[in-house]
Order: sequence, then C-alpha cells, then structure tokens
Amino acid sequence: MLGLAVSSHAQQPPIQIDEDIIRLSPFTVQESANLGRYQAAQVSSGSRVRMDLMDSTQSVSVLTNEFLGDIDTTQMLDAVKYVAGVGISNNPEIMDIMNIRGFQNWRAVTIDGFSQAYGVINTDPIIIERIEVVKGPNAILAPQGLPGGVVNSVTKRPLFKNSGSVSYQVGRYDSNRAEIDANYVVKDDKLALRVVGAFTDADKYVKEKFFQNLTVIPMLTYRISPTTELTAQGHVYNGAAQGEPLPISVYAVGRSNVRILDGIPRDFGLTGRNISRHESGQRAQFFLTSQITDKLSMRLAAKWAETSTRVNGVNVSESRDASGARLVPVQLNNTTGVWEWDGVTRNDDPRFLLSGLQNGVTVDHANLQNDFVFEHNAQGWRSQTVGGYAINYTSRSGWNRNYVADPTLYNFKDPNYTPPTFTLESDWDYNNGTRDRSHQVYLYQVLHLFEDRLVLSGSLSQNRYFTGDYDNLSGGRSQEKAETTLPAAGLVYKLTPEISLYYGYSEQEIMGASQPVELIPSHTSPSRQHEVGLRLRLFDGRLYTTFAYFDIMQDGIWSQATENMIDPTAPKKTAQRSDRTSKGFEFEFAWSPTKNFSVIGSFTDFKSRDQDDLRYANVAERMAGIWGSYSFPEAGPLRGLSIGLGANYVGERPGDTMGSYVNILNPVRVQPAFWLPSYTEVEANATYRFNKHWKAQLVIKNLLDKEYIRGAFNRNAFVSTPINPKLTIRYQF
Repeated sequence: MLGLAVSSHAQQPPIQIDEDIIRLSPFTVQESANLGRYQAAQVSSGSRVRMDLMDSTQSVSVLTNEFLGDIDTTQMLDAVKYVAGVGISNNPEIMDIMNIRGFQNWRAVTIDGFSQAYGVINTDPIIIERIEVVKGPNAILAPQGLPGGVVNSVTKRPLFKNSGSVSYQVGRYDSNRAEIDANYVVKDDKLALRVVGAFTDADKYVKEKFFQNLTVIPMLTYRISPTTELTAQGHVYNGAAQGEPLPISVYAVGRSNVRILDGIPRDFGLTGRNISRHESGQRAQFFLTSQITDKLSMRLAAKWAETSTRVNGVNVSESRDASGARLVPVQLNNTTGVWEWDGVTRNDDPRFLLSGLQNGVTVDHANLQNDFVFEHNAQGWRSQTVGGYAINYTSRSGWNRNYVADPTLYNFKDPNYTPPTFTLESDWDYNNGTRDRSHQVYLYQVLHLFEDRLVLSGSLSQNRYFTGDYDNLSGGRSQEKAETTLPAAGLVYKLTPEISLYYGYSEQEIMGASQPVELIPSHTSPSRQHEVGLRLRLFDGRLYTTFAYFDIMQDGIWSQATENMIDPTAPKKTAQRSDRTSKGFEFEFAWSPTKNFSVIGSFTDFKSRDQDDLRYANVAERMAGIWGSYSFPEAGPLRGLSIGLGANYVGERPGDTMGSYVNILNPVRVQPAFWLPSYTEVEANATYRFNKHWKAQLVIKNLLDKEYIRGAFNRNAFVSTPINPKLTIRYQF
C-alpha cells in the first residue's frame, strides 16, 4: 500500500520492470511483481511522469488497488486515514473532505491529475485504481493547491486481457451496493474496452441519513502503434446524500461533557430526507502518449466536465428556554477568551429554532495538459528533462435562497418530534457567476550522477491566474489577476542502493479575493515547504519505509485589522496579514515478509498552528494506523481463506476555533469552545475464495463497537457508526 516520496524516475536494482514489444511510456506506471499486496515502486503524481519512489525529494504515499479492496473502501477517507499526515476533518461524510498535514483539502481533490472544480458528494471508489497522496506544496501537479498536499485518484484503465466481475453487498449500514467491472479485448495488443459501474442505495446509522449514487465509466484504449497509445473515458454519475450533524450537549465545554445533546438517541434524525445534497455530472477525458524517438516522449491529456449540484441545509440556533428566551449555559470569559460553564446555570429542556437555505451550483470545467520528456543515458550518469504546459477554465453559476423564517421552538427530546419541512423564500439571497482561467508553463530537470548515487532535481512553474465575478442581483462586476513563478529543488544521496537521504524544497501560491469593506486587498497566499527524510528499501523491496520531517509555512492570510474591532467608529485601517505553520514528523512503512503476509503502518506527530499558536479545528496533531492481512497457504486445509485486521488512532482536536477576538474592546483570541476526545477504531475482514469464479468477503467496521465523535463544526457533531458488518459476494469471469 504505502510507497512514500516523490521526485524522479530511476530504476533500483531490486525492482525489475519487464518490457515486451510494447515499450513502456515514461508516463505509465507499471506495478512490480513480488513486492507485496500493498507496496508500490513507482508513482505518476508529482511531476506528471513515472517516478521511482526511492529517488524522492517530496513525500508521496500510494494506496494500491488490493488495499482499497481489502478494507472495503466506500469513500476515500476509509483508505487515506492509514497514510501519515492525513486525517479526518469537520465533515467526514461528504465531499471527500480531509486534512493533509493540517490543511483541509476542501474543493482540492484531483482525479488523474485534473482538479475537480466543485462537488458536494464523495467520489465513488469504483472508478479508482489507486490513490497517490502528494504531501506538501507541489507547483507542477497543483500550483494553486493547498500547502498540505493533494490527494490524486488514478482511475482504472482498459487492460489487454479479458476479465471482469460483478458483486453485490449487503450489511447493517452503508451497504446495499452492486458493482460491475467488465474488460474485453477487441484486438490483441491493439484495442481494449472496459466498463466500470456501481449503484448504491445505502441507509446510514443516523435516522433519515442515506447515500444514493449511480456511476458508470466506459473507456477504451487503442494502441495506434507500438509506441503510441490513446485512452478515452466517459463518466456519468447521479448521487444524493443526507449528511446533517447532530447538536452537542449544551453543557459541552473544554474537555467536559463533550457528547451529543442530552436526552436524544445517537441515531436521532434531526432532519428528513428532504434536507439533502444532490450532484449529477458527466465527464469526458483522453490521454495520448507517444514515444517520438528513443529519447523523446510526449503526453497530451484533456478533460471536460459538467456538474450540477443542489444542497438543502439546516442551521440549529443557540439553545433557548420554553418561552423562547436565549438560555446558553456555556459563556465566554471576556477577559481570557476561554469558554466556561459555572455549573449552576442550567437548561435541561432546551428549545431550538431551525433555519437554513437551498444552494445551487452549475459548473463547466475544462483542462488541457501537454508534456514532453527527454531522457539521456551516458556512462555513469543520466538525465531526464520534463517540460509542458496546462490550461484550465472554469465557469460557475451559483445561487442561494433562504427558508421562510420558522418561529417554532423545537424540542428534540420530544418523542413525537418530526423533522420539519421548509418553504423557500421567493427572492434570491445570492446569485452570481464566476469565470476562472489559469495558464501554466513548467520545466523539471533531474540528474542521476555517480551511478545513481546522487540525484539532483529542480523545477520552475510559471503561472497566470484570472478570475471574474458577476453579481446577477446588483449587476456589480469584479476581477482579480495574479502571476507567479514557483521553484522547487532537492537532492537524494544514496548511502547504499537500499538506503537514501533526501532533502526537498517546494513552493505553491493560492490566489485570494479582495474584500473592499474590510480593506483586504487583492492578494495571493504563498506557501513553502522544507522536507528532509530517510528512506529504506530492504529485503529485495519487500520492506519499504520512510522517516520524514517537514516544515510548511503559509503567508498572506488576511483578516480584519484589530484596531477596526476595538474602535469601529474610527477610520478603518488596512487589514492585517498573518501566517500559519505546520511542522512535524511522519513515519510510514509497507512490509511483506512472506508472500502470504502484508502489513502497513504510519505514525504522525506534528503541530499545525496560526500566528498566535492556536490550533485549528478538527486537526489531530497525533495520528497512527496499522493494517495487516494474511492469506492461508494454498496447500493447507484453510486454502482460499484470508484475514485482515487494522486499527486507526486519532488524537484529540479542537471541535471549533472561532478565529476571532473576544469583543471590540478586548482583542484577546477566543479559545476553542470544546475538544473532541481521541479515539481508536478497529476493523477486520475475512475473505474466502470458493473457486476461480466465486468469492465472499466479510468486512466489519468499528469491530469493538466504540462510540466516539468523528468531526464537528460550530456546536454540531458527526457520531460514529456502531459495529457494522458487511458481506460482499463477487463473481469473477
């Protein structure tokens, strides 16, 4: 599963890649045999070409298809929680939201190296062949990506062998799912077709929560010549989900009483199925690779996507008494900024007001990438030069309409409580259109010197951004432009072919919008990372491990000037610019001591803080995970049986951080209102292959049936699902 790191492409002696008549393109990753189920030797993310993990100057983790299947991946978070530096965020159920080295990746997911402009549900894992997590800024893959890194899902491609499978899954929760994967070779080594699809109609643990999705992705690969290959894919999907959190106890403060609202069950249905989010879309993309000469290769890739979303959301007010008067036991200390409960003020029968809105967004998104690779081999050294460009365009239209005000005081403890329906106001609260364009030109150079003992790499990425906004209600227009050149450099020194030391430096820059009212100017938020580490690949590649230390700083985070808050009547001063840092250690390993046993693990200990050393909401600064699987020998009485067991630890983290000041007269930072306790989740599987066609897999999530809070925002929380067995029957042909 875990191949860690990034930089160039060098073949290590233990890793032998066979090349037949069809020459392997430098843009194509080929799995190495006999390394183990969860190990990868190469990646394609990071610099858009195949890279050997041992020649890395930046961490990358690879989750193989075997690992995704063994743990029964229903969303990306199921898998990436085993990657060092990647953790759960505020909403663990939608949009593939996660934290990477402390930075939330909201709207920063990529598929096949293409950014996904917008989305409100999770990506269906049926389309994913492997997941590559690039950690830290990377100006080639994502010049406007987040400082923590990028999760890049590599989709399935046609194979030149006839194969396929159909399966159906049943279970307690998050199941009722059918899948199909059919691959057909039309002409040997010439044309192959593949269709992958899934249908899910799953109920979740919390009442009225559900997930429905239909995904189909047809594709073909045509080998125009032994050195030129074209792959084309289509993708159509239609999904809906209900993902509202539950209110927490009115007495939750600090590390005390952090639980859901007293008197309601953990599966309480706050809202009905009408309060849901819906997303539909279609995508078409192609990849053309060609070996122009024995040294020069080319890749041309393009994507067009159209997405339509509609989200109905509900907000829960602060607690009130039966008369409707505000009655909140937890209050802010205006001197210290700490939230406190005096232990006397009570509201044991709270009432709440409900409000909300409906949001709709339509997006058209297009990408074009063109890359060239020149490779030169000489006595004792070799080089790889990669250059290319990318063009991205996004057109987005969005609107909000609020719900008509509902004066009802709702008692969630009332056994007759019924989730309400809502009526939309006739007027738009928000209606605008946005156009974004970006252009990138980059150059990436790698030198392998002294018989691969020393690897030097460096890159430059020149980027131009433009965004224009049109307010359909007021007729107002605005636009922002930015241009930046982003460098990266690093080196790898191999003490032996199996042991290497590395250092990498990289930059990234995000375009930010101006806010004239708060005197926030047009700006960008640059980030940079220093990373050093040690890498081992031992026992003929069966053990691979990385120790890494990283130091990320993001600058250009703008907020309202403190003076404006202290005296709002005085002339406003320019907003203040601050920064945030994230630094710490990561450890990952993948080991297959025998062909029957594979184990992976990770540990992270870091600090992600703002300029005042405050922690960020839902960011656990200590995490760990381990998973192992064992297949019984074919010659033994338990042949056909394999088992797996894993555990994931998430440390305590703030449930919310207001990020503001106490009041206009006291610029003391408000502290987190409550902290989410740490937890450990255990999961297991057992798979039995009856014959070459039939297989059954039993997966048990939350094996120890623990109750914990996965994520939170404001004073709402997402609770864990109880012990959850799921059975999948699969027929392979």
